[in-house]
Amino acid sequence: MTEIRTAESAGFCFGVDRAARLIEEEAEKAAAVYTIGELIHNKNYINYLESKGVCAIDIAGALTLPKGTRVVIRTHGIPKEDGAALHDAGLSVLDATCPFVKKIHSTADAHTADGSPLIIMGDKAHPEVLGIRSFAHGEVFVFSSAAEMEAFFAEAAADELLPFVEKGPVLVSQTTFSLEEYKKSQKILKKLYTNAKIFDTICSVTENRQKEVAALAENSDLVVVVGGRNSSNTRKLTEVASVRCRAVHIENAHELDLLDRGEVAALKKIAITAGASTPRSIIQEVIEHMADIIKNEEMGELSFEEMLEQSFKTLHTGERVCGTVSAVTPAEIHVDLGTKHTGILPYDEITDDSGVNLEDLFKVGDQIEVVPTKFNDAEGTVMLSKKRLDSSKNWAYIVDAESEHAILEGTVKEIVKGGVVVSSNNVRVFIPASQTGIPKDEPLDPLKGKKVSFKVIEINDQRKRAVGSIKLAQRSERKKAIEEFFATAEVGQKFSGTVSSLTDYGAFVNLGPVDGMVHITELSWGRLKNPKDILKVGDKLDVYIKAINAEKRRISLGYKTEENNPWNIFVANYKEGDDVKVKVVSLMAFGAFAEIIPGVDGLIHNTQLAAKPVSAPSSVVAVGDEIEVKIIAIDEEKKRISLSKRALLSAEELGEGFEIVEEANVGAEETTDAE
Repeated sequence: MTEIRTAESAGFCFGVDRAARLIEEEAEKAAAVYTIGELIHNKNYINYLESKGVCAIDIAGALTLPKGTRVVIRTHGIPKEDGAALHDAGLSVLDATCPFVKKIHSTADAHTADGSPLIIMGDKAHPEVLGIRSFAHGEVFVFSSAAEMEAFFAEAAADELLPFVEKGPVLVSQTTFSLEEYKKSQKILKKLYTNAKIFDTICSVTENRQKEVAALAENSDLVVVVGGRNSSNTRKLTEVASVRCRAVHIENAHELDLLDRGEVAALKKIAITAGASTPRSIIQEVIEHMADIIKNEEMGELSFEEMLEQSFKTLHTGERVCGTVSAVTPAEIHVDLGTKHTGILPYDEITDDSGVNLEDLFKVGDQIEVVPTKFNDAEGTVMLSKKRLDSSKNWAYIVDAESEHAILEGTVKEIVKGGVVVSSNNVRVFIPASQTGIPKDEPLDPLKGKKVSFKVIEINDQRKRAVGSIKLAQRSERKKAIEEFFATAEVGQKFSGTVSSLTDYGAFVNLGPVDGMVHITELSWGRLKNPKDILKVGDKLDVYIKAINAEKRRISLGYKTEENNPWNIFVANYKEGDDVKVKVVSLMAFGAFAEIIPGVDGLIHNTQLAAKPVSAPSSVVAVGDEIEVKIIAIDEEKKRISLSKRALLSAEELGEGFEIVEEANVGAEETTDAE
């Protein structure tokens, strides 16, 4: 008996999954969407996108499109100059570049700014590599293998022309490059250059995938790798597996027919994996087709006598059979089952959708799987059902989801005792109240009719019953969202967040999947005793990332910027000689401090509080008073402001013999910083 195992990491990585979701959402909204090159390297998925109105074009074609046309940058990214050209052309650009690829762009840009050369390990012609090299400021060298790199440096050393000695090289790799090859490349470079800057840029998903396929291949007779012919990461998986056992690279299930069925069925262990751009549906087709090949071979070839005997056999109710469509009408399909009975497949045993045209779905000669439901020997007919078979397949889909810990989607159809019932792929799944995510003792009615994500946590195959959990799916999705956040987060990145909680030492701000902390010293340009003095939970706050600790999942946020610096705001809006309304905030022996704008105070010296100097400020003003004053001096270097109430008094108020004098520097020695 042949054992078939499937790699846990097979299929879409989160970068491809993100891009696929973005483009499918765009296709729903727009009549036509264009991608710069094919979104991912998978012909089957590209054909599916084309059916949705998504068209792949090159950069030259994109620049001829009308302004405002929606254009999507694919997962591999594009050269920097092409991105600038798209924006200059007035196109509506959606960037679906993989976050890991964008990080390499940033690395190349930042670490070669001083002219340091960039070494890229990868495929010279691959679109990802073409994009990466465009961000380099110095020379760029691309090597497809460690051996090629070693040969280059050996030749240079022999000619005494070892390059870039002064400025150490920067080493990065294509995200899908072989992990083993990259490690070899690093060792070679470290021996040559002690000042080399080396970055681990192989995508963690790619790295884990390669490790997993290596482990599977060590204990398998055959590894089947599913993915596009021009998919770099799929080819790498095939290479990793092929050094350990026999490996084949296929694009779809039909290519399995090219293998020798007898040899395949004789194998004891077969492993199936897939590249990062391979849809789950194609992987499932390969698994099922491989199982059918093995099953059919184990049954063996039928002799002529056996086939003759089979032609006289009577079909059994509920038996899964395959037939050929012999006629199609709007109401039913006739199916040749290879027996004396003619199969009749009524419309309502195909679909519940009243808007389906059977003649659009089925053609004479098509192969179809059905289940016999009722025989009429007198008329020589048998009634068939496709829905019952689909139900069996749908149940198998639920069973597979439980074993693979997959997240499914469904609609809440009923509120029942102890929970809710979700319909997913026409299968009813019970979600206990404790697994709905609704707090205990609160009604479940708000869930009715809603689409939800859930995980299957329990299967009763005999009774065809499944139990699911919305909470576990939410937890997995949250974990995935956190991973995506830390994969794309960069120091300096700006966010508009919401204050989630306050402490004595700062404020926690929600940025979506994660919270970051703004320290109390970052919340105000002035002295702040407690964050609660200026913030409350629920307030919106524009922040930026100051520091990231991805390992500990911690983010330090900044709030203070030059744009919101009160002193800069004051200088931009006020000047000496301006009349302003201020609020007295404190009294000192030498004068009163008054707030001009939040965070900026000025001093009204005792000599400027009234017509004549006062001995105590409290004799003319009190804390909280709002008064009109004139700005008589601004010391930008020391950030000090002198104010005068006296300067606004009339000659009459000043008294006979007094002259209005703006004493700009009176009492300046007593003033304090306005910050």
